[in-house]
Amino acid sequence: MENNRIFQINIGSEIDRLFDDSSLAHNDHPKAVILMGGVATGKTHLRIKNYSQGFVLIDAAEMFHHLSRGDAMLDFPDAFLEPLNLIGPLVSQRAISERRNIVTEIIGADQDPTFELIETLEAAGYLVDVVALTCDFEESVRRNENRGDNISAYYAEAFQRQWIIDACGESARGSVAP
Repeated sequence: MENNRIFQINIGSEIDRLFDDSSLAHNDHPKAVILMGGVATGKTHLRIKNYSQGFVLIDAAEMFHHLSRGDAMLDFPDAFLEPLNLIGPLVSQRAISERRNIVTEIIGADQDPTFELIETLEAAGYLVDVVALTCDFEESVRRNENRGDNISAYYAEAFQRQWIIDACGESARGSVAP
């Protein structure tokens, strides 16, 4: 027998939970931190440790985890593709238009899209800090095998990268309310 679960999603609450006053930039140049590294190198660990306060998190994997309420059996991104494609862009647009500090995680293996992300943020007036993480290969494999799911920046990167690029473009065109 198939077990279908019904999820009710309050889009406004999903967006608001990612914002607090600590992420407001107190100068003309908000900060964008891009945590970059291979799979299971410690990006999320470092983000939680050093960037839980003072930044709006733009991360499709984290949004998916929150929406799934811990159900590790759901397929990323298909189980929540529609809400992800609503929430992610709205979070990004709000963060960029309000000039908030942001943090995201990427693998960064594709040079051109990575440079596009950095250059777009800089053009929007952000001070970009790329934090490169490395890890011993065997340790990375061990960490990846022990993770509770298979959702990593490897799968989520394209989502948040595009959300941020689009939000910067909309902000530059003035279509996002300040």
